[in-house]
Amino acid sequence: PGFSEVLWGQKRWFLTHRDDKPDFSPDETTLLWLRTKYYQRMQSNAKDTLYECTIGPGEVLFFPDHWWHATINIGETVFMSTFT
Repeated sequence: PGFSEVLWGQKRWFLTHRDDKPDFSPDETTLLWLRTKYYQRMQSNAKDTLYECTIGPGEVLFFPDHWWHATINIGETVFMSTFT
């Protein structure tokens, strides 16, 4: 599992359960995924659940062990993550 905290700015998160392999890939940027596959996904009836949130200064996000995730900074952002 892990935690991410934003110190300044905002960070948008996309997460799926570890049993639901997402259509985002570590071989492409989250921005490219957003501009292409994300909007197609929103218009389709995707069977897996995509959890989304945006965290800002002082907010912490916990993400479970082995969950798939992609992130994108919204503007200039300073954050830190830790994995346990």
